[in-house]
Amino acid sequence: MIRHRHSLSQSTSTMAAMVVLLLLGLLQLAVPGLAQSPPSGMVKIDSFTYSGSGCPPGSSGGVVSSDATTFTVVFDKYTAFSPESAADRRKNCQLSIGLTYPAGFVFTLESVTFRGNSKGGEGSLAASYYFPGIPETVRLQRKLPPPTEGNFELTEKFLTFIYSPCGTESVKLYINFEARVRGGSITVASVDFRLLWKKC
Repeated sequence: MIRHRHSLSQSTSTMAAMVVLLLLGLLQLAVPGLAQSPPSGMVKIDSFTYSGSGCPPGSSGGVVSSDATTFTVVFDKYTAFSPESAADRRKNCQLSIGLTYPAGFVFTLESVTFRGNSKGGEGSLAASYYFPGIPETVRLQRKLPPPTEGNFELTEKFLTFIYSPCGTESVKLYINFEARVRGGSITVASVDFRLLWKKC
């Protein structure tokens, strides 16, 4: 009898797990835009321009992952340092990215990951983005509390989302980066943006 009850308990647990998985699958089908993104390889960069004290000409580049979930920007000469002038303690970079993708999709930026190196002092990293024609800019900031020394990888989520306009197959995305430091230096090597897609 003990063996029988144990087998019955296992069977009940297995059925419960299957029901949960089934409900999750139905939920994904029922909720519009949930976990939906363009087919692999269908998101392309049409244009990539940049300017600013943190990204002089020839020092930056960008790429979209094949599954369209990540947009990466790399920098060669993005270093804020002190004690120097105010312009040296604050470095910024303004990006303009033209993206094309299949009609019927929209996207937003979910989070940003900063990678680089710091050498002492106090500093902060900031990022903001907006789409032309949409009168709102989303911003975030991440402080590097002292002592900051060595390589870092910091991920911060945006608290609000702005989606690209619906009904188009191309869009301009504007992103601004800023690095500030006092009493040391911060070098930004790369920045990853997590793209969140849905159907519109």
